[in-house]
Amino acid sequence: MYRSFIYTVLIYFSFFLSSCETQDVSSSNSTSSPTIATTKNSIVFLFFQIEKLTSGEEKVLHTGTKTTQGIMKGGAINNKPNVAGNLLISMLGINGEVLEERIIEDPLNPLMEVYAEEGLSKTKMTFNKAEFSVRFNQKGEVAAVTVQKITDNSKIKLITLKL
Repeated sequence: MYRSFIYTVLIYFSFFLSSCETQDVSSSNSTSSPTIATTKNSIVFLFFQIEKLTSGEEKVLHTGTKTTQGIMKGGAINNKPNVAGNLLISMLGINGEVLEERIIEDPLNPLMEVYAEEGLSKTKMTFNKAEFSVRFNQKGEVAAVTVQKITDNSKIKLITLKL
């Protein structure tokens, strides 16, 4: 009785696994320019590491890329305020024109929520090294991505990736 139950469960489980759709995900863990297929309706994830050097400058490295089929819904990403310290991510077209811009919170100095005896409060943390990621719809027109640090007076280009 117990064996027949186990066999039945295994058969149903194998049917379940065979009926699931697989999803192609290609990844690249290279610090050079990623090779991203410019297929329509794909979502590209770019992974970065940022480090504050002893000289005070910040260094950004591209640590990986993942691409998956699909499209992000409109309004899926909220921009942070355009204030000094945050990062401006620009998606550039073939001719260098800005197709889309995003602002993300400074990964080296994030604002974290802390729960203490007094209740919930926000505290600014400071790190020497951190990771962040960017995702965007690739419909074939994004040719490069630029990461810039927003300062009080200007923007400092940290890295440009050609896709």
